[in-house]
Amino acid sequence: MPSCLRQLGDASGPASLETATDLRSYLGAVPDPRARRGIRHPWTAPLTAAAAAVLAGAASITAIGE
Repeated sequence: MPSCLRQLGDASGPASLETATDLRSYLGAVPDPRARRGIRHPWTAPLTAAAAAVLAGAASITAIGE
């Protein structure tokens, strides 16, 4: 998962208003590193939940999980 988080941090500048208003489409561009077997949720679901946790103040992977 850290490689995916690194990709999110590779933005060259601030997001445009169109990108900021629909975070799901931006997160949808992140490649899914999971194996096909056992996937129960679309990749954007955990990414969106993690982004919401960070916006709410989570500062670590443990805090995001909680």
